[in-house]
Amino acid sequence: MDKLIVLKLDGDCQTKGFRHSLQIAENNNFSSTHITGKENLPPNPELAAFEEEHWQQKYRTLGSHSRGRQQKNVHLIYPFLHKNAKKNTAVKSAKGLSFRIKPKKISNRHSLNDCKESGEKLAQMLNDWLNCPEFARVDRLIGDNLNKDEEARVLICTDDKHLQKLPWHRWNLFAERFPKAEVSLSKLNYITSEKLQKPVRKYRVKILVILGNSDGINVAEDRKSFNNLSADAEVKFLVEPKREEINDRLWEECWDIIFFAGHGETEDDTGKIYINETDCLTIDELWYGLKKAVNNGLQLAIFNCCDGLGLATKLDDFQMIPQMILMRELVPDAVAQEFLKCFLKEFVAGKSLYAAAREARQRLETMERRFPCASWLPVIWQHPAAVPPVWSDFLIQPDAPAIVKSLPDVCPPAPKPPVKVVSSLVSVILASTACTWAVMGGRYFGAMQAWELAAFDRLMGQREPELIDNRLLIVGVTDSDTVKYGYPQNDATLAKALAKLQQFKPLAIGLNMHRYQAQPPGRKDLIDILKKNTNLITVCAYDAAKIYEPPPEFSQDQLNNQVGFSNLVKEEQPNEKGESIRIQPLSYHPNLSNFTDNCKSPTSFSLLLALRFLENQGYKIEKTANEEWVIGGVKFPRLAVRTGGYQNIEAGVNQILLNYRANPKPALKVTLQQVLEGKINADIVRGKIVIIGHASEAARDNSDTAYGKMPGVWIQAHMVSQILSAVIDKRPLLWVLPQWQGMQWGDAIVVWLAALTGGLLAWRGRSLLVLAAGGGLVIFVLYQAAIVLLSFGGWMPLIPSVIALICTGCIWFVYDDCYAFKK
Repeated sequence: MDKLIVLKLDGDCQTKGFRHSLQIAENNNFSSTHITGKENLPPNPELAAFEEEHWQQKYRTLGSHSRGRQQKNVHLIYPFLHKNAKKNTAVKSAKGLSFRIKPKKISNRHSLNDCKESGEKLAQMLNDWLNCPEFARVDRLIGDNLNKDEEARVLICTDDKHLQKLPWHRWNLFAERFPKAEVSLSKLNYITSEKLQKPVRKYRVKILVILGNSDGINVAEDRKSFNNLSADAEVKFLVEPKREEINDRLWEECWDIIFFAGHGETEDDTGKIYINETDCLTIDELWYGLKKAVNNGLQLAIFNCCDGLGLATKLDDFQMIPQMILMRELVPDAVAQEFLKCFLKEFVAGKSLYAAAREARQRLETMERRFPCASWLPVIWQHPAAVPPVWSDFLIQPDAPAIVKSLPDVCPPAPKPPVKVVSSLVSVILASTACTWAVMGGRYFGAMQAWELAAFDRLMGQREPELIDNRLLIVGVTDSDTVKYGYPQNDATLAKALAKLQQFKPLAIGLNMHRYQAQPPGRKDLIDILKKNTNLITVCAYDAAKIYEPPPEFSQDQLNNQVGFSNLVKEEQPNEKGESIRIQPLSYHPNLSNFTDNCKSPTSFSLLLALRFLENQGYKIEKTANEEWVIGGVKFPRLAVRTGGYQNIEAGVNQILLNYRANPKPALKVTLQQVLEGKINADIVRGKIVIIGHASEAARDNSDTAYGKMPGVWIQAHMVSQILSAVIDKRPLLWVLPQWQGMQWGDAIVVWLAALTGGLLAWRGRSLLVLAAGGGLVIFVLYQAAIVLLSFGGWMPLIPSVIALICTGCIWFVYDDCYAFKK
């Protein structure tokens, strides 16, 4: 919905005040809301005087004289006189001639602050005036007809020069309540019956760029902005042209947009532009040429020069150009360049003229520390009956070739060479296939494993959080516990803790502490309680450097049923800090063991604890011929050598990807001191799995995970929870796309589709801007899809897909440019 608000203010600010009327139209249909104020908006001579004698004076006198940007000590913010004024009579008469100059140093901070304060006061005076009772109905009616997030065009129609220079975008009605409304200007009286020329569709948008007198300014940046436009634009540059050259181009060719960069001024209400070192032009001198250009489809004129209101009012007298963008005051070179660059980027990307101008203007606010009121300068001047175009309005649509017949005979479109669609599409497919092979080949040899695992961790950490697993309880030995009971804790302390927990009838207790060596006193008590309670499970570990064997007092039956290995698969990655845990080992076949120490338990600590719980719940436990576990009908498939981003997983151990519970703390936690002092109740222990382990700094048992550093006891809890949740809650295990004999063909298809998308973007967009914007959008979609898929357990090849997309797009873009250059 295109909503237009037309506010007419007829009168003057000094004595009469303003008769005001308001029209609100949808899709330029002025049969909508229309009111005329019963009382005049009162005059405000103080506002007019402050704008002209205070704010404008402080704004225009910032800085000091400069002889141009070549001078080493330039610190001018807003320039004054042409250094070559004595050389030409045209410039001599221009006493107020101003220049866009790029500053190198700001020297007068006090003047800068004065200008900012003056601007804020002017905006406040404007709001105070518009808040008067006579204007309340206008404010209310606009508020009733606009939504907060609705884009709207607000046209201020007035002949009062003071109102034309006021910062209407700072009106609180728009600045605070309707931020997507953009204010533009127009003359009070215009011809409503005149039928304005619509954009003439062509194969390319035709733009005439006039780079005028550039003494002291950098119009090369303006030229660069146009050179970076998409292939849909055909740009003609006129550099410091003669008057006849401009007139000839206006008469002989059709233009959609005209742009001027250089020096300009308004003198005696007449706007002038300086086209070269000796000549200046007024609108009167180009009247017939501009009228011809408008009749041939000219829609937009951009004057990127100082003091452009005089140009707009004169052009509007002729009821000619539908839309203009100009600078209402002196403009710094850097501000003019930044506005043009941002406006073209948004406009070519498909945003409306008003939306593109609004965003480009608002981005100038970041420059206001150096250039006060920079965002006040650009303004749209338009004919109220005109409908602002979007970029695509100038172009022939691919599926509508018949539109060519409607083009005026005076400007026949340049013939466009036929596009070999089938041949180009085949080339895109071949390029994407080649990139896919290259990326998957690099992946096969582990070239991107570190990136993929880092991305996998990030995706895991961004999933929706889950509640804790209420089937588990963690007894964490904290720093305060080690201070109170020492480290490692003696056998008597642990025996006492186990006895206190046992009285609450837990289903199983896992002691994630190595107790091969006695820690007197209390060794006999600890061994006795382990022997009497078969639901107590402890650990051993495979490590050639240290003794991590089970207690030597254990019988063979205890070794078979009450000991599980606690090894964590720690992966050292060259681009990561520390060792990260992403894999959960379950078991291994004893005949495949390469270990020489006495830890011969074939089942992991986490699996033993989970099996005790599931057996008690009546779930059937089986083992396939391939040594894969099937529990309650849920199969735990062992990892292949190549799984997802992994390219060399140890095949001798039955292990799965660790699907962390999406919560850094997967279970309820108590401390060792709370257990020993009897500060826990039976409800949090009865029928649950209790895991006891170190969570203190003294243990140095922390490892990297997707949720940051985590003690080993918490990682074991995540592992137990994963098995229980998969069997009981049907929570998905992590899985990857299918493969065959080590060839990850499922991943390859996803990577190829991403590569093909990148190639199609480069082929059909034919623009680096389109490729960058479209590629960024596709990468965002891939990232979000990877998060969603991971919530269902799927590991998508995100990094290879992104690399393939970028590589294919860039390769095709370079190839297409080289091919076009040869043609």
